[in-house]
Amino acid sequence: MKPIRNSLFALLGTLLVSMPVTAQTSTQPQGGVIDLASYVDEATTVQIGEANAVALKNKISKIITRNGMADAEGFFAVVPTFSVTDEGTVDTGMATIQVVRADFTLSVKNTIDNTVFASQTIALQANGRGNVVWRTLINKVNVNDVRFAKMIQDVQKSITDYYTRQMPRIMNKVNTYIAQKAYSDALVALAMVPETVAEYPKACELKVEVYNKLLSDEITKALAEADIMVRQGNIDGALNLCRSCNPLSPNYNKVVQFLNRLDAQAAAAEAAAREAELRKLDAAQQREKAAAEAELRGDTLKAEKADKCKKKGKSLGEVLFGL
Repeated sequence: MKPIRNSLFALLGTLLVSMPVTAQTSTQPQGGVIDLASYVDEATTVQIGEANAVALKNKISKIITRNGMADAEGFFAVVPTFSVTDEGTVDTGMATIQVVRADFTLSVKNTIDNTVFASQTIALQANGRGNVVWRTLINKVNVNDVRFAKMIQDVQKSITDYYTRQMPRIMNKVNTYIAQKAYSDALVALAMVPETVAEYPKACELKVEVYNKLLSDEITKALAEADIMVRQGNIDGALNLCRSCNPLSPNYNKVVQFLNRLDAQAAAAEAAAREAELRKLDAAQQREKAAAEAELRGDTLKAEKADKCKKKGKSLGEVLFGL
């Protein structure tokens, strides 16, 4: 199954896209429900096989939704584990049966820092080997089990109480990230604050501020890199980098100014090149004109000299070659 940790930046991207809406609703009173994600980690997937992992994830999703929550991708997840407690064979007289006993545990945790808020374990037993026994064990998980229902319902308060206690530490961490310009880390820390916590509106407002700082910082870095590209002659690279900048950034006007400056420089360079070409063409024309005029003057002088000699009775050959 796809690890939620690997989806961290996808989740962050979703957070950033929805930020303007968050800002508008941040003044509303806290409340609502903390949605949980069904999540089968890599270790369990390897243990039970890919197909069984998909079936198990679907079953967990039903447990979540039947208890009034949405199975929504996020940081809080219901994570299953199997622990084999006994494995052996039973001879029935007619056949030898492989028997597997296992503890099945559902835990509600924060998949970023692995904080566990609640867990419930039940004992299961199945006959068979390999994928068959895992499939049988999964089929024996009852989505209507009251123990799982109680855990899912009670965990709402556990998560809220935990983050209420942790808010001072979270805010200190966020401020440290901001001071270090680690804005993405600050946003992730703020995103984990559930809406059931009293400080949630303040966290939302801070998310907007940090988001704007993140965008501004990205613009500053992009323009510095684009400026280096321009000096290296990589104009296309600089333009592509500018096109990738987020127009929602508070300082996006700097990108516009940079592009306008590039346009002005390009226009000036084009005009200078055109002027140089015209000067080059004019010089060539002047040389051609001078050569033609010199040739014409030479021909004129020869004609005049020949005419004078003719009047004196000398032929052109005598004049030119002394004949």
